[in-house]
Amino acid sequence: MDSYCQVLVTDGHTRAGLAVARSLALRGIVPLVLGSDPYGLAFHSRWVKHMLLAPSPMSQPEAFINFTLDVIRKHRIRLAIPVSDQALLLFDRDRQRLESHTRLAMAKSEALRFVLDKRLNLELASKLGIPCPRQFELKSLHQIPEMIEVLGFPIVLKRPGDPMDPHVPRFDFRVLYAHNEEELRGYLSQYCRNGQYPIFQECASGKVHNLCCFVAEGELLAVHEYQSIRRLEGVGVLRKIMESDPELVRYTRDLLAAIRWDGVAHVGFFVNKQLGRVWYMEVNGRFWASVQGSMNAGWDFPSWTYDYFLHGKRPNLRSIDVGSLTCWHLGDLVALLKYLRGGEVPATGTHPGKLRAVLQHLGSFRPGVHSDVFWWSDPMPALWEYWQLIKRLWGLIQGKTGEIGTKTSWLG
Repeated sequence: MDSYCQVLVTDGHTRAGLAVARSLALRGIVPLVLGSDPYGLAFHSRWVKHMLLAPSPMSQPEAFINFTLDVIRKHRIRLAIPVSDQALLLFDRDRQRLESHTRLAMAKSEALRFVLDKRLNLELASKLGIPCPRQFELKSLHQIPEMIEVLGFPIVLKRPGDPMDPHVPRFDFRVLYAHNEEELRGYLSQYCRNGQYPIFQECASGKVHNLCCFVAEGELLAVHEYQSIRRLEGVGVLRKIMESDPELVRYTRDLLAAIRWDGVAHVGFFVNKQLGRVWYMEVNGRFWASVQGSMNAGWDFPSWTYDYFLHGKRPNLRSIDVGSLTCWHLGDLVALLKYLRGGEVPATGTHPGKLRAVLQHLGSFRPGVHSDVFWWSDPMPALWEYWQLIKRLWGLIQGKTGEIGTKTSWLG
């Protein structure tokens, strides 16, 4: 294996990790893929010839980084690609040790700090004139009435960064919505006992617009937009490539140029056309879970990453297939099952009714709709996903599990 593996890819148990590994393998670049879940997707892919079960970067950070460093040394890895936020954080923390043995496919530390720390990111975006949701910096519980007056309900509570990041306060939630003062005070009592507070924002409304980018030293080389047609717990499961909104592209270009970003980035906005308003949400400095959709539409971000960080080559762009549809069918099915059991409507902005929801899900298998996970040449990862769902459903029937689709790797 030493003479064949050129690239290390983390988080092979996720959809993004699988997509990156498949992209490289299709080009004849043999990746060595790490995954912390033995039931993860890449373990079952015929395109992934070399897969190692690694410690989890989230629950075993020291073991993960030491294991990764040993693998890089042993196999003389030329390029290491972090796929998750946790891998990004650990790679950045141990950048000096890692870069003494390999190249890292990630932005410089200064740029990463402005992406991983949501407070710094929003502050910079506001200075650049990018419209952001109104915020309130809570320093004392006595300010609660003032905050309610400024933001109104619902108030959004967001953690300022990943819980692993030592530079930001740690919170055991991602996003919460307080619809009244009692609920707000309950959240503060539950999560803010140490006197540290999350980000408080007004609730932006509208449709989520996502921009997928490739950047070289702050220069935006490629950007496309997609919109989620159906969602599961905030994650797009059926997505469509759209014509990019020039205004959103301008905001994105200004922000990524200001921090001199390098590599892939995923930028989110809320757009409310009825109100004529746009709100900037955040930048994710890693491969997005639905990167396979970008590849299906003709833009191979993983290959661009390999060429740029290892050989200094910039993307050679072809036109992207506007209108291209890609579905994560397992996630779409879980969203449907949750809806049929009384959960939220999976179709964005619609109330389809149960029969129509079933027909919509079946329609995602029609010709012309690509799949995130299923390939005819590599069917096992998708089949394994469905087998895991069947086991969870059986456990639910037997009373052994309490909910459908709660495995984090499914949302990865």
